[in-house]
Amino acid sequence: MKRFYYFINKAFQNLRHFFLINLITVGIISLSLLVLSTFFMVFLNLQTYLNKLRDQIQVSVYLADGNTPEDISLIQKKINSFPQVKKLSLITKEEALSFFKDSFPGQRKALENLKDNPLPASLDIQLQDEYRGSEKVKIFARQIKNIPGVEDVEYGQTWIEGYANFLKFMRSAALAVGVVILLATIFIISNTIKLTLFARKDEIEIMKLVGATNFFIRVPFFIEGILQGLLGAFFALMVLFFSYQLFSNWIGQSSYFSLKFFKIFFLPFHHLLLITAVGMITGLLGSFFSLGRYLKYE
Repeated sequence: MKRFYYFINKAFQNLRHFFLINLITVGIISLSLLVLSTFFMVFLNLQTYLNKLRDQIQVSVYLADGNTPEDISLIQKKINSFPQVKKLSLITKEEALSFFKDSFPGQRKALENLKDNPLPASLDIQLQDEYRGSEKVKIFARQIKNIPGVEDVEYGQTWIEGYANFLKFMRSAALAVGVVILLATIFIISNTIKLTLFARKDEIEIMKLVGATNFFIRVPFFIEGILQGLLGAFFALMVLFFSYQLFSNWIGQSSYFSLKFFKIFFLPFHHLLLITAVGMITGLLGSFFSLGRYLKYE
């Protein structure tokens, strides 16, 4: 137990005695984790927004003009037989025209001059929850389109698929940027700890002469690296939280956004723990690599 207290005390002494170097190291870790956690939070919010869109996916089936009421009834029965269908609603040509007039009152006169109703009858399909993934909806839409009497099928596929592809790109970009930043951070930490080691070279030599093992010398530096990572994560998450609060308030006061659609959330608690752990591991690895090379040649 005394040895443990010695290690902790020595680590805090190192932090105090080499305050400027440690402050720079903590700042670098904070900046790195701030970039990573920002990417992470943006991605999670975009993913949540996409999931909400998927929950609201509704397939619209446009029927050919030549269908009789019996044909439409048969098409409804065929579509209702699919396990993907939760609810099916028929919108007649007359209902479609009435809805269009209500939505675009400026076009009423133009529509009244038309002899025939140009709008098709359609079927609106609400999907079961387990069939709302973009690939499953795509397969279902192809099956529906092959039914005789169906003119076209739409579900906002272009926008949803494009958004999903954008999220995949964001995930890959965040991973690549994260790896590069963490490696660079470990390298910088390693070099800053080398400066500390160089400044304490005589002390380390004396410790080795009196029989101190490499493990005994290394442990305070390992703890120091972990503390640097912990402090770096703390400051990064504090900056992220205050930035989140400012951005949320700006969205709430802005006339360009509606909180109903642009409500953002902060990182969940388990993600905060993950980022903190990443910071501590980064600090530990920086210490490990610098000490491993330094003590190997001493």
